[in-house]
Amino acid sequence: MSAPLASPVPGSHPAPGSPSDTPRPPPDERFELLLEHMAEAFLSLDERGRVLRCNTRAAALLGVEAERLRGQEPWTAAPGLMGRTLHERLLAALESRQPSRFLASLPPRTWLEVSVVPVGEELWVLSTDITQREEAQALVEQTEKRFRLLGERFQVALDSAQMAVWETNLATGQVFRSEGHDRLYGYPEPLPTWTHERFLEALHPEDRPEVEAQVATVFTQDVKAYTSTFRVRGVEGSWRWLTSRARVLRDGDGRPVVVRGAILDITQLKETELALQESVRVREDFLSLAGHELKTPLTGLTLQVQMLRRLGEEDVTTPLMAPRVQARLDAIDRGLRRLGTLGDNLLDVSRIRHGQLDFIFSTGDLSALVSEVVARMEDEARTAGVSLVGFIEPRVVGRFDRLRVEQVLVNLLFNALRHGGGHPVEVVLERYAGGARLVVRDEGPGVPEADRERIFARFEQVQGESRAGGLGLGLFIVRQCVEGHQGRVFVEPGPGGRGAAFVVELPL
Repeated sequence: MSAPLASPVPGSHPAPGSPSDTPRPPPDERFELLLEHMAEAFLSLDERGRVLRCNTRAAALLGVEAERLRGQEPWTAAPGLMGRTLHERLLAALESRQPSRFLASLPPRTWLEVSVVPVGEELWVLSTDITQREEAQALVEQTEKRFRLLGERFQVALDSAQMAVWETNLATGQVFRSEGHDRLYGYPEPLPTWTHERFLEALHPEDRPEVEAQVATVFTQDVKAYTSTFRVRGVEGSWRWLTSRARVLRDGDGRPVVVRGAILDITQLKETELALQESVRVREDFLSLAGHELKTPLTGLTLQVQMLRRLGEEDVTTPLMAPRVQARLDAIDRGLRRLGTLGDNLLDVSRIRHGQLDFIFSTGDLSALVSEVVARMEDEARTAGVSLVGFIEPRVVGRFDRLRVEQVLVNLLFNALRHGGGHPVEVVLERYAGGARLVVRDEGPGVPEADRERIFARFEQVQGESRAGGLGLGLFIVRQCVEGHQGRVFVEPGPGGRGAAFVVELPL
């Protein structure tokens, strides 16, 4: 909207003594007709702000009849203008006699673009109703804000799900992708561009043929959608699992023009899946081993009972204390102890899993306990063809859980008898600055350095030729019991590098 040029207006009067002012022209009917047909509202104010002339549009905007406006200040005829921008700016223009242009509002929701031009002693005011434009602009801004918020929320949802969306224009080769797309490939910041070739380069060599074959079907078959799962190498070098679901958009002739999809990081899901598969494998191996380990002493017990029965059938007068009977009973006793140890280990694994492995501490003589266990295990050692020797420092007194320490030593001895290859086994108990050190040494194949930490995990054993059966629970139980005493257990090579020495350090 532009202000009209200064021109003669009926009813105007020249300023006295001002040679530059033009005399007020006589009334002009054509001018009156122009004012009535203008889209803009027009007011002419005298030097005191009273309305000299107005058109119907101005009267309608102010909500006052034209006849009531003439001769009055606009804000007197329409009190709703008082204190508003239009009132303040008109007063300022009357005082400064300077042209101005500004936005103003009328109640209830009308927006005006106002131009004020001094013409002689008058002040011409032209106003254009821009309410629709302002409402449209406000709607655009509100819509943009809503879409921006939706976009931000959508991006947050994508980031939280480690997900991104993408779109490939097959005609131009351009690839659009959401903000988090490149992060799925390990890039901390988005790359300037992304191409299908870059995507193929990141694929795992084993997955690339299948992905390329899927992409080819977009052009050779009437494929509407497809899903692919593959590995990509991140910029940090690690492999990530991604799954992509895509939809193919075609033109009227059936030619593919756009492929649009979503891509999701499923690395954690895949790792969980692999861990579950490994857990199933370990469980199956454990059940197989458990069946074998339990069957061995049960078979021995059955055999000894059968032999006792046969002895009774051959000679009903054979006394219970006869050497042949006692030998069978000793064998049965060993088998039962072995079964008891296996059962205790299985129960303790369950307790450890639920955080319920209990300890009862009391002050006692550790030397006496170790001597007692070594003496009890001598029969087991003789049966295995092993010489068991103890070097036990006397009167090593401290506070410990008797049953748990006994369990530690029994498990270590069973481990040494199983893996010692028939060579002598030594048990050493001695004091040291931090408490007591218990060592069980064998002269078997030893434990490779790479396995020295792993063998204390549940169901783990030394791999290769040195594997000699067992459930893989004994050393796991040992570590849990030792750590329950605030101690530590580790394995190192035996003297001269032969065999293995399992060392238990307990604070007393």
